[in-house]
Amino acid sequence: MTIQRQLTRLVAATVLPAGIAVALLIYDSYDRERTIVEQRTLETARALMQAVDRELAGGRAALQVLAGSDHLASGDLAAFHRQARDVIAHMPGDVFALADGSGQIVLYTARPFGAVLPKPLPSAVAQVRRVFDTEMPVVSDLLDGAVSGRKIVSVAVPVRRDGRVVYYLSMRFTPERLREILLRQNLSPSWVAAIFDKQGTIVARTHDPDKYVGHKGSSKLVQRMAQVSEGRLEADTLEGIPVVAVFSRSAVSDWSVAIAIPRTTFTGYLWTRIAWITAGTILLLLLGITLALKIESRIAGAIRGLLAPASALGRGASVVVAPFGLAEADEVGREIMRAAKILHDRERVLAVVCHDLRNPLHGLMLNAAVAARLAARLTEGKELQARIAAVGDIARRMSGMVEDLLSIAASTGGGRCMLRIVSINAASLLAQAFESARPLFERESIELEMDANGPLPDLRVDPDRILRVFANLLDNALKFTERRGHVVLRAEHQADGVQFCVANSGPALSASELDRMFEPFWQSGHADSRGAGLGMSICRSIIEAHGGTIQALPEPGKRVSICFWLPLAIPAEPAVPKSGTPVDEALNQQEA
Repeated sequence: MTIQRQLTRLVAATVLPAGIAVALLIYDSYDRERTIVEQRTLETARALMQAVDRELAGGRAALQVLAGSDHLASGDLAAFHRQARDVIAHMPGDVFALADGSGQIVLYTARPFGAVLPKPLPSAVAQVRRVFDTEMPVVSDLLDGAVSGRKIVSVAVPVRRDGRVVYYLSMRFTPERLREILLRQNLSPSWVAAIFDKQGTIVARTHDPDKYVGHKGSSKLVQRMAQVSEGRLEADTLEGIPVVAVFSRSAVSDWSVAIAIPRTTFTGYLWTRIAWITAGTILLLLLGITLALKIESRIAGAIRGLLAPASALGRGASVVVAPFGLAEADEVGREIMRAAKILHDRERVLAVVCHDLRNPLHGLMLNAAVAARLAARLTEGKELQARIAAVGDIARRMSGMVEDLLSIAASTGGGRCMLRIVSINAASLLAQAFESARPLFERESIELEMDANGPLPDLRVDPDRILRVFANLLDNALKFTERRGHVVLRAEHQADGVQFCVANSGPALSASELDRMFEPFWQSGHADSRGAGLGMSICRSIIEAHGGTIQALPEPGKRVSICFWLPLAIPAEPAVPKSGTPVDEALNQQEA
């Protein structure tokens, strides 16, 4: 299956759940919007109810102040009548009335003092008796005014003399006055707001007040308002319009304010918002899909563009990768070019080893072995035999170096099969490396210090190869450390392996030099030619063949610290059986 098809499936797998999620979010958004609208409307109803309560409370406070008038205390009702008429101009109500215990009005500020006033209506008498019985302020329900003949609401307080209630003092509020509170809210013209008294009677209404004030609200709404202090319900207005009604009931006056939103207006408002959200979401999804398809095409094109350079790398041809404008693809392209350069470098190494070193070394080892066996037959040949043995040792060491060079070009598996794995204590390896290098450092007047942090465990490694790593690192440290300098060789047991470090004093290397240190043929400094620049690359190949890691790290006060880590054990691969080497075959021919 092509990557383009996989990317298409990825886009589809992303968009499908997103589409389902969007549908769920739209439904959730509708529900949330409905809740928000209802909550805001409820808050408006609360605010209106509080405004009505403040209006009534203001009238009650004014009445309580006026009830303490000296004119009432002295019984000078004419003077009190004048005082009340002066005060009423600044009050929320429009008339003060003073009644006795029978409910008979004895003073009415809308009439001259002493004018004949009608007898009270039964509803007014009942309210007067409530004030006399409870001796507390009272807010009436909607009443028929005995004097004005209009629908009114009154707030009344008791007037006491010598510790007993002698009068009932009230302030009249008209429905028109309370309706102004509703109109000040500037509700939508299609919304209906109404104020209800304790009995569910409409006291004030925004729509058709002349027709509906004094009537009960819809039975469903009145019943619900009697049950809970706040809520919402779906009902019909007195005009028969289906609405969503929200109400709030006062804990002070026990009155209620309800706001009714026509259901068509309510759902239309919500669906308009949802339609915009849906349209915007679909547009964004389409834009996202278009962008994803463009990105898909770009990624697939970049990957296809890497095929030709990869093929050229496999053929050993020259590799040039043009930028794709895609960071990951460009990175792969750079790595392909880097790999091509590394392969070319390895080919150079192999060419040197195969054509310039291997054959002469085999000839030298062959002749040294033959000469050693011939010298052994001589009576006075011990000194000659020793010198020939030294030549053979040098040849074998050089042969080991050739094997090290070959390990650079080997893969991890190929490099590992060259190893001869045995168990050896890490402290023993450290000590051997230290003792081998110490005479060289003493001769150059450079201090070499060995530091083993605690007991060290056994490792399964090829000791000769690991000692060659130590030798290369210590040789580098010796080359690049000034006289009277300091080199530290240390080891530390870690959780799953052992870390060895060689650190030498001197000017610190730059970060770029630390990064490039293990590249083949790299040397520190443009004019520095002490060696071919293969030692560090050989060390890395040997360590990686053991399953370990090696890195160059900055260390305060040191030029560089080269640390390599070896695991406690690596899988040992079976050695490949070898037939006789060219040296053995030549010796066998000589003996024959």
